[in-house]
Amino acid sequence: MSAPASREARDPPGAAPALLVSIHDVSPLTLEPCRRALALAEAGGVRREELTLLVIPRHEDRVSIHEHRATVDWLRGIAGDGATLVTHGLTHRMRGRHLDPWGAFWAHAFSRGQGELFRALEADAETRITGARELISRAGLEQALLGFVPPAWLLSRGALAALLRAGFAWYEELGGIRLGGQRLARRLVGFGSLTAWEAWATGRLAALQARLPPVDTRLAIHPADLERPTSTRAVERTLQALLEGRTARSYGRYLGVGC
Repeated sequence: MSAPASREARDPPGAAPALLVSIHDVSPLTLEPCRRALALAEAGGVRREELTLLVIPRHEDRVSIHEHRATVDWLRGIAGDGATLVTHGLTHRMRGRHLDPWGAFWAHAFSRGQGELFRALEADAETRITGARELISRAGLEQALLGFVPPAWLLSRGALAALLRAGFAWYEELGGIRLGGQRLARRLVGFGSLTAWEAWATGRLAALQARLPPVDTRLAIHPADLERPTSTRAVERTLQALLEGRTARSYGRYLGVGC
């Protein structure tokens, strides 16, 4: 195999770029599609210790993670097998509407109202982050408190300030993973699955991204991707293409945090 075109992580010279496969939106409301996402990743050749799962502590403000034993037991088992767990907001749902045209694109077209911290004031964001930490701790999933991924990767300035005070070792944004002063794994591949056109368009974009010269890459799988067959097939094909020239790594092992 030829030498990788770029390398961003803290691996020895000559190491293959990393593929960071993450399963998003894990909660009692999405447990079954998340099980299927895990099976898809494993069938594609990604071991459990190479996976990252993003946990919503109180999804849609309907049920707290610690109150659902099946979800907690499933997550503990996967973490025991070496997977990385991460805190993913509190409820995942954004309050209100964003009327500024540019903000409206990110709030409603891109994130479909799921960017919980996109328009949050600092005090509200701090309350949400603190609440998320408490519920994760009550569930006995403390490993997830090392990293934070905001829903839809979106943060207001106030939310960023609150997050930086919260004591997480790292956090993720659209442009990469922030660890100290570094921004790592800047390439992000994901899918939209709410409409047939969106599934087709994002599947084509993912296929094009998979053909680019290998660099450290994040592949985000959402539960909705397992509800539409065309999206599921696109995820499977993209995963196989991205594994060519890249080595699957969990966020924890990639960053050297919590391992």
